[in-house]
Amino acid sequence: MIKYATRAALVAVLLGGVAFAADQLLPAKILLVKNNPDATKRKIVFKVKENGSGATVVGDPTATGATLHVVLTPGGDQCFTMPTSGWSPISTLGFKYKDPSLANGAVKVASIKKTPAGVFLIKAVLKGSGTETITVLPGNPTATYGTNFALGGGDSYCAGTGTATPNPNDDKTFKVVNDTAPASCAVTACASPSGAF
Repeated sequence: MIKYATRAALVAVLLGGVAFAADQLLPAKILLVKNNPDATKRKIVFKVKENGSGATVVGDPTATGATLHVVLTPGGDQCFTMPTSGWSPISTLGFKYKDPSLANGAVKVASIKKTPAGVFLIKAVLKGSGTETITVLPGNPTATYGTNFALGGGDSYCAGTGTATPNPNDDKTFKVVNDTAPASCAVTACASPSGAF
């Protein structure tokens, strides 16, 4: 089950229901980071799938944009922005992002939603063939990882090192599949660059 930043929730209650951004902790379905000597062929795939999830979509990226922070230790630390212009609603379930020409950065597609059956899903596919180079790379081996998918003005959705063993985990590929949720959010939300949203 998902864990919440209870302190933030308590402060919100004490201040009469004023909402503050919280950290929602989720299991990584997959995190794949691919290196290549040709930087235009580098790739990151990040997915979350949690059945019967207590997670909720908090925030509106069509108004405030979103960010993805990826950290591999060792391996690097990089923030990616997804401006409002690429976002659209998925009915009332959540939101999707598209930038097929990679004009706004490395994120080609992304989405966040919760299905009527209670399945919480996050997806992000990043490629280095556009305007932004992917600089976070496999650490050969990487000991720990963390991600923070944050909706501007809303919550952060954090995945990270759990019980799964990454394989491969070398200088070319870092891949973890079906991990458990982390105990805490080890990666902060990215700061929004001026004018990005």
